Amino acid sequence: MNLEVRQHAATGPEEAASAQFEARAATLPGASWVKELRSGAMARFAEAGLPHRRIEEWKYTDLRTAIRQLPAPASGEASGRGQPATLSAIEAHRIVIVDGGTPQLPDAIPGVEVTSLEAALAEGDPAFRDLVSTWPRGVESSVFDLNTAFMQTGAVIRVKADTALDKPLHLAFVATGAEEATLYARNILIVEDGAALTYVESYEGPNGLAYHVNTATRFTVGDNARLAYVKLQRDGDEAVHLAAIGGEVGAGANLALSPFMIGGALSRNNVGLRFDGRDAVGNVAGVQMLGARQHADTTLFVDHKEPACVSRELFKSVLDDRARGVFQGMILVRKDAQETDGKMMSQALMLSDRSEMDNKPELEIYADNVQCGHGATTGALDHNLLFYLRSRGIPESTAQALLIEAFIYEALEAIGDEAIEAALSGYAHDWVSVRRDTAE
Repeated sequence: MNLEVRQHAATGPEEAASAQFEARAATLPGASWVKELRSGAMARFAEAGLPHRRIEEWKYTDLRTAIRQLPAPASGEASGRGQPATLSAIEAHRIVIVDGGTPQLPDAIPGVEVTSLEAALAEGDPAFRDLVSTWPRGVESSVFDLNTAFMQTGAVIRVKADTALDKPLHLAFVATGAEEATLYARNILIVEDGAALTYVESYEGPNGLAYHVNTATRFTVGDNARLAYVKLQRDGDEAVHLAAIGGEVGAGANLALSPFMIGGALSRNNVGLRFDGRDAVGNVAGVQMLGARQHADTTLFVDHKEPACVSRELFKSVLDDRARGVFQGMILVRKDAQETDGKMMSQALMLSDRSEMDNKPELEIYADNVQCGHGATTGALDHNLLFYLRSRGIPESTAQALLIEAFIYEALEAIGDEAIEAALSGYAHDWVSVRRDTAE
């Protein structure tokens, strides 16, 4: 007897997505191949719906249950030109996108090409088409399909071979609160052979507004190139932030990827990294600082495709009140990736008995000459260290703050830029100060 497996009944947000696409499809930017790409992605989303706990990779972050509404896509009409408050003191070349509007591009940068996503989609370059439509393993999901269907704003950045920028390049997304909307952004970052770039991507918005962010960034690091990529999420306290970050690292290249999460009610970062050349180094070091009922999930897939590559993954979580943190990490070592050196660690500091941390590190190894390991720890503040600091006359709240900031410092210093490290440390200090003031 054959049993028909029926698709689940569409939820309100899923129905809203289909209706929004039907209303907006004709006006979304792009050549004919882009429209086909959008339609295919929307069909997949309509079939699968939002990810839910029965999907292994999403069992800790059930979006079908958590997301009750899906705001309409941002109109693309920015409320006005503006500058981000986040990292504003850092001297940088800036691209600013306000309320999903047209990117405010910087003055010409020697050796760097910067265009808007809208312009790049209209050109129809075959090479660009591959970058938009083909991503590393570990990134794609129905949330990513939704991004593909609605992608409207973003930046396409190309750093030409052997170019080294004099200061960081900062792509800032700013939500002003003019409307409750969903920002669909897609960014392409190409660092050609021998080039060097420090790149910062930041997101910020007001409290008290349930806006959504659905963003995807694709990067390629050429042979012997260097990329330091910092993602800073400071969304408002009711925001939903869903992100995909995917990229390839060439031979002899060096990547430092640093996601820093401190805002938003619900966050999910899907990260997919692939080594496409031998002797490359990838260092992924992330921090999430969560309180109240915040939920943040980082799911990472590292694909060692080529031999003699080194990867390090370190994630630090600080959880207070009823916050929930999630880290899922997978290192895949393929058969030909001999001499791989890969290590993954998740460490959580629990400041409340009501907080929760879910860890799931994994290794999948098909080569026989490798050094790989993974681990996870959770724990409270060290009472012996607290006693030591208090015995020196330091108040308890200050002593706790010192230990919390010291706990995350190892991840911050992996960035390699003192000014950015200091800025992120400042945001961490502010988070601790708010917690201390609330406790008192």
